[in-house]
Amino acid sequence: MTIPNAIGYCNILSYKLSVFSYSTECEINTRVDKMLGRNRKDMQKGGDSKGTRVSISQKGIEIKHEGKPVSGATLTGYVYLLVDCSASMEGNKLKQAKKGALNFAKDALVKGYFTGLIQFDSSAKLVCEPYKDISVLEKAIMKLEVGDTTHMAKAVNLAHNLLKDMSGTRAMVIVTDGMPNGPGDPLSSLKAAEDAKRNGIEIIAIGTDDADQEFLKRLASRSGLGLKVESKHLERTITDSAKMLPSGDKRISKK
Repeated sequence: MTIPNAIGYCNILSYKLSVFSYSTECEINTRVDKMLGRNRKDMQKGGDSKGTRVSISQKGIEIKHEGKPVSGATLTGYVYLLVDCSASMEGNKLKQAKKGALNFAKDALVKGYFTGLIQFDSSAKLVCEPYKDISVLEKAIMKLEVGDTTHMAKAVNLAHNLLKDMSGTRAMVIVTDGMPNGPGDPLSSLKAAEDAKRNGIEIIAIGTDDADQEFLKRLASRSGLGLKVESKHLERTITDSAKMLPSGDKRISKK
């Protein structure tokens, strides 16, 4: 992989961060290697200075390629995870959604995104704003509990309102196991998504079980971003959706 592509995947240099509670150098470098398709043993044959490496200190995070600092990388943007917490998500599906959400946030951070969390059932609730410290998000994820119905439009509108005034690349990832059933649905949810997309917000839609494939395609920014999977693959699909986040080149404000 070329250095420019490596920079794209490691888009987290040039802003100062406190040490992440979850972020050991080993974990970050493992995720970098995975996203670049590298084998850790092969990398080590050439010494620690070879390839793209991430180091963490009190000064922040630094990325080096072949021993030299990578310059020009920027923080890409913000993304909100919208998690369906209706009654049908109870049990294994919500458990998978929680694990997938945490893994997603870690991989999104490698691409330069801060991740926030919104849950929706009969209402929509902002659970966690995007923070650089993923331990804050992790605690919020663990508190997710099921409710009753699936008022998706409220969640999409909430995410839109939170993202519309943010600079940089903005996105939302919707996770659901069925069709929305709020007032005017499914049209109200589709309209909410169209309003967000017109405002330049990328939408990825992930569904399982009773979710409709065609609805997911219409909900998403492009048909290829509307995914329906078996419930046993929900965690992995949420995690992997971080790879679908667009790359960006704008420097943005940070929390």
